[in-house]
Amino acid sequence: MRAARLHGPRDVRLEDVPVPALAPGEVLVRVRAVSICASDCRMYWDGHAGGVIPDHPMIQGHEFSGDVVEAGEGVTEPRIGSRVAIEPSWGCGSCDMCRRGLPNLCRHIVFPSFPQRDGALAEYIACPADATYPLPDSISYIEGALIEPFGVGLHAVRLADPQPGDRLCILGAGAIGLSVLLCARLRGVSSIAVVEPVPGRREWPQRLGAEPVVATADELIDAEFDADIVLECAGEGLAIEQALHLARPAGKVMVVGIPHPERISFEASIPRRKELTLIFTRRSRDTLAESVDLVASGRIDLKSFPVRTYSLDQAAEAIEATAERRGDMLRAVVMP
Repeated sequence: MRAARLHGPRDVRLEDVPVPALAPGEVLVRVRAVSICASDCRMYWDGHAGGVIPDHPMIQGHEFSGDVVEAGEGVTEPRIGSRVAIEPSWGCGSCDMCRRGLPNLCRHIVFPSFPQRDGALAEYIACPADATYPLPDSISYIEGALIEPFGVGLHAVRLADPQPGDRLCILGAGAIGLSVLLCARLRGVSSIAVVEPVPGRREWPQRLGAEPVVATADELIDAEFDADIVLECAGEGLAIEQALHLARPAGKVMVVGIPHPERISFEASIPRRKELTLIFTRRSRDTLAESVDLVASGRIDLKSFPVRTYSLDQAAEAIEATAERRGDMLRAVVMP
């Protein structure tokens, strides 16, 4: 099969590699669409994932959908030919975290595209059968790939638990920031401010009724704006400190983005004097079925997310475009 493999920083090569062999309980998925995530960009630029260095040329990509073409030993569902979305956090099912119903915090978690497990920027990928969920024909493969980042937003909103009368502030209007906005709207939250420095991306939260939508957090801070819950979805270290300023006393700050750089610092007096609750989210948990159902029912419209599509041999271009945070798209999608 063909695969886009990362050999080192900014060195992606289209190569022929063996089709993955199936372990018991796995299915082989013919990859149809792969949405590029900021974490893919980090590994592409740095050559490692949070300090974990690949021991082989890595296949990236973990936001994907496709067709089941083969089933491993013991698999009865999904059936061959099924269109599926995939949850990419694969827990062991037996550690203390999994037994507590926290598989995204599994002690032995496997995550495709995180070293040393290859991801989905290839023609085929092997996945646990229980990590798949059927995609109705009404949901496109591109929407199926966007189910994963939407699930990250859904998980963050579940943890934040906003009430209809709360005031929210979202830092970053990328795919996850907009997913947070949509999920907050589903909960009846009407007062939502958004900070987004990229001009083109400010149009989307405005269309969804966010107000105000501003270019910098300083604009809100100077206006003495504060929010019951601030959700940092930008993945910038500075945004976390800004979130602390924007939270009201006794408020919550949700760190949804992956901070860059990894080490962050802030004045402890800010959260201490306000008695803030600071919560870091970890990917998503048990969101796949609900996310698919929300899209299938029309309550969530992922078709409106602006995407730009690329072929597999353009994988590096797709990652570069994502890193540029272009204003004309929320996600680059590779279609092998």
